[in-house]
Amino acid sequence: MASADDLCSPHFSALLLPTGFAAVRARRWVRSTKAMVREVFEIQALKGNRFSARWGFSLDFVPACRNRRLRWKGTDGAADFDLCIDPIDEAGSVPDWCSFSDPSATWRGASKLARVASEAVAAARKDSDAVCSPRDVVRLFERRSTMRFARFGLDDYVQTHLAWGLALIAAGRPAEAEPHISRFCDEFGIARGDPLLAKAAAMASAAATGGGP
Repeated sequence: MASADDLCSPHFSALLLPTGFAAVRARRWVRSTKAMVREVFEIQALKGNRFSARWGFSLDFVPACRNRRLRWKGTDGAADFDLCIDPIDEAGSVPDWCSFSDPSATWRGASKLARVASEAVAAARKDSDAVCSPRDVVRLFERRSTMRFARFGLDDYVQTHLAWGLALIAAGRPAEAEPHISRFCDEFGIARGDPLLAKAAAMASAAATGGGP
């Protein structure tokens, strides 16, 4: 019997691959056509044999924080969400338009795949089209900070204030970055003088002056 991954991936790949995304692992695609910004599209597995789409952005100069340690993620395979857009956060429950049941378990799950793929990829494209640079990522953080969420908000994601702060540096707004970076360090036990964090800030600063990450 075909797995859920085998059944769902072709529907999403058919829409994502022609636009420059690459399949980096099961149910995850990454596009790296914009300087310093990688776009991530993922089908997450939920409880009860359900799957739901989410998408967002990974900044090359922003390290990932895992178990209170920083590591680089500046490749397609390592890319991860610095800013995650998950429709469940706004709805509070799993929206029907971006989710489906395990297609290997029920015919209903399989029958919905094409529609869900079309609607979810179209929604992701609207956000992706608005982001071409770290400055645009800052604008998206600022816009989403004014939104009301029924589940997770920006503060519930580990990467938020690290990515927001470093993106502000890359956007030429370093004074506004410090509160975000300090908050991240305090919350997750990262030393403000961590060498990798210092390197990340230097890369972001270089990006602000046109020197690249």
